[in-house]
Amino acid sequence: MRLLVSCIPWDKGKSGISVYTREVVKALAGHGHQLTLVVEPELRKRGALAAPLFESEGARTLAGVAPESGGARTLAAHTAPRWAASPVRSMFWHLFCLPFWIWRHRWEYDGFVICAANRRACAFYPLPTTATVHDLANFHIPGKYSRSRMVYLAHVLPFFAKRAQYLVAISEATKADMVKFWHCKPEDITVLYDGLTEGTGNGEQGTGNGERGIGNGERGTGNSGGARTLAAHILYISRIEHPGKNHVRLIEAYGRLPRALAEAHPLVLAGADWKDADTVHEAAARSPHSDLIRFTGFVPNEEIESLWAQTGFYVFPSLFEGFGLSLAEAMARGIPCACSNNGSLGEIGEGVAITFDPENVDSIAAALEELLKEDDAARAARIGRGRERAARFSWPDHAAGIARLIEKGI
Repeated sequence: MRLLVSCIPWDKGKSGISVYTREVVKALAGHGHQLTLVVEPELRKRGALAAPLFESEGARTLAGVAPESGGARTLAAHTAPRWAASPVRSMFWHLFCLPFWIWRHRWEYDGFVICAANRRACAFYPLPTTATVHDLANFHIPGKYSRSRMVYLAHVLPFFAKRAQYLVAISEATKADMVKFWHCKPEDITVLYDGLTEGTGNGEQGTGNGERGIGNGERGTGNSGGARTLAAHILYISRIEHPGKNHVRLIEAYGRLPRALAEAHPLVLAGADWKDADTVHEAAARSPHSDLIRFTGFVPNEEIESLWAQTGFYVFPSLFEGFGLSLAEAMARGIPCACSNNGSLGEIGEGVAITFDPENVDSIAAALEELLKEDDAARAARIGRGRERAARFSWPDHAAGIARLIEKGI
């Protein structure tokens, strides 16, 4: 099919939505669809056009760049105007200007894919359209966004986004939120889980990375059943954002671990500073185990593998996530996990990770201690269940689901 794909917002390639966009583009191209990508003016200016987004198997074509001689033109681009570079103007252009452009060019395409319908929508949809919603965190975390942005996210965006012919949620938890907060009909929403990618990827650091490719999970000497050595750190990959990512409670819970246990398992917080990061750093400085807490900042692609290789345990205490890719990735790598028991994290982690109440420091501390002290047999079983769960998540399957929805409307 000839598909128009909205890759806005791109977040400079350093967010969970960027991961999703890049992987869906690759998977759709891998299925043989001809893609035209709607991109931000920033990508056109840089020339390289964020190559990881636009590369596809068997084609080196970049948006706005002719393919090599004899190659198939798998990718092309429609670039937003320069005046739409700011977030507010981008929202306006995508909502009110882009649909008229699509209307004029509707005979050139079979369908339209919106990769982040919880951030961008159109006033009307001239083509069969899938609109993917990642999360409705703004309804769960007070103060996450400014009052003006909340008006857009809570009232303007849902009014237009749910007009799309096919709504996609990346988890059952997100679907439930769309029914509750957007007043969508359950039968109008298709759940297509995110995928995991062999190789490299970016994501949960927000302005950092995290949703990396799947390793074989057997690094280190390990224990029986592929478990890791005990002398390994506890990892959390997320942008350093307060309060939504819940670093402060995690730090407080880590501070309650016995000193010897903490010394055996330093806490590593990977991700760039974001909203109210100072609060998180101050909490770490106050911790009785402050010398065992390390902030890596943004981790470049070439260094993330070594970080995963040293990871013995993964913890995901976020107050809310639409999916939580790094949790699934840790499972795929054979890393035992603990995570929040709410929303999509509880959905993905149920029966695999040790779950806890993310708003209760005692609950987090108890889960950490249980995870670190688990015997070899129980840990090996947990790792096995984690790998089975992670095997359910596939980008090619996700992209195929999107294509099937659009084919209904052709």
